[in-house]
Amino acid sequence: MRKGALLVAGLLLATGCGPKAITVGSRPFPAGHPVFSDASGKALEGLPEADGTIRFVFLEFPWCPPCAEVWTAMRTATATVPPGTVRIYRVLFDRETVLAPTGRQEAPPLHPAPLPGGGAPEDPGAMKITTLSALPGEFRKEFRVSSGPVLLLLDAEGKVERRWIGYSDGMAGEISSEIMNRSLVPSPRPPGT
Repeated sequence: MRKGALLVAGLLLATGCGPKAITVGSRPFPAGHPVFSDASGKALEGLPEADGTIRFVFLEFPWCPPCAEVWTAMRTATATVPPGTVRIYRVLFDRETVLAPTGRQEAPPLHPAPLPGGGAPEDPGAMKITTLSALPGEFRKEFRVSSGPVLLLLDAEGKVERRWIGYSDGMAGEISSEIMNRSLVPSPRPPGT
């Protein structure tokens, strides 16, 4: 009887009890229950509708100095593509862990997270930016995100094609290469072929 219970417990753990990791090849959104809220406060299970742009999801944390460097890399990578080519879903976390005399506590961010580079989300540049907030408990329960920044490149169906964790000096070139590969328009076929 005990062996059977251990087997069931092991199978449950192996089949995905607990939060999922957002990995390459996964289709994290919609999540099945609300994990985001939009600017109006409406709870969302997934990302707002796609509009044919190349889509990135940027998980941005208020305590994350490299997040500004990722923004710089994205702006550099999109500087040479036509306006509106890229959509960034900027996911802000409205809680951070604070060490207090009473232990760890979640609190609103100590520093607000303005868009780095001084641009407003409505800037008519190459990037269209949609800002969402991660619902504090729900996002963490659904996904294992333990470090940041995290940048995800999604395909047309919402599957993660590429994932960056942290920042590196070559990031702008990598992002630019991914954008260019997806922006290439196939040459028309000659008639009769």
